[in-house]
Amino acid sequence: MLFHALLSSPLGDILLSADEHCLTGLYFTDQRDCPHLPGLAAVSESEIVSRPSAGVVRGRAARTLKAVRAGSVPATGELFPPDVPATAGDVSDGQAMVLRLLQADMPAGARTVLEQTRRELDEYWRGERKVFGVPLDPQGTAFQKRIWQALLDVPCGATLSYGELGEQAGLGAGHGRAVGTAVGSNPISIIIPCHRILARNGTLNGYGGGLSRKARLLEIEGFTIRA
Repeated sequence: MLFHALLSSPLGDILLSADEHCLTGLYFTDQRDCPHLPGLAAVSESEIVSRPSAGVVRGRAARTLKAVRAGSVPATGELFPPDVPATAGDVSDGQAMVLRLLQADMPAGARTVLEQTRRELDEYWRGERKVFGVPLDPQGTAFQKRIWQALLDVPCGATLSYGELGEQAGLGAGHGRAVGTAVGSNPISIIIPCHRILARNGTLNGYGGGLSRKARLLEIEGFTIRA
């Protein structure tokens, strides 16, 4: 059985899913493929990120921009949102990121996984974490899991093209479309870092949560986004 929580973040609300041992899902709530659950406010059709290649960054179409390595990963405390008052069912340690459990009867194991995810994302936004430690169990085909494992091997501060990711997964030429589809099906955004995969020419290309978020995640990790 899966258990769910809503997490505030500097880049928008996030839906987390977990069983009693592992994190199974991490979606921005306006992603097209975000699960619809009781207790989760509906997102209007106009607010849904319907096209992964859409988005504007500083007045330019994001799909035309490139990520260029800028140096060390910066401190990112300024990304942190204003304090949000906790309400009944919220889990917080005085931080601004509030974790709202969506089931009242959540077992301790799932609650532990969700709270660890909140804590590690908090550290990531602040520039204090480059590697996540929360246990993961994304559900997919054997091919998808092979690609997602290759994504986990792309370190913070690095990027690959889709073709290079396929090579890292041990695939030969001709798998580009399938690799791209598997990357786009990643159910655990940020932690399984599909935002680190760029087009062959270095442009941002696409992202399920919207290219403006992909650009911001790469900036957090030390890249400059430019034409």
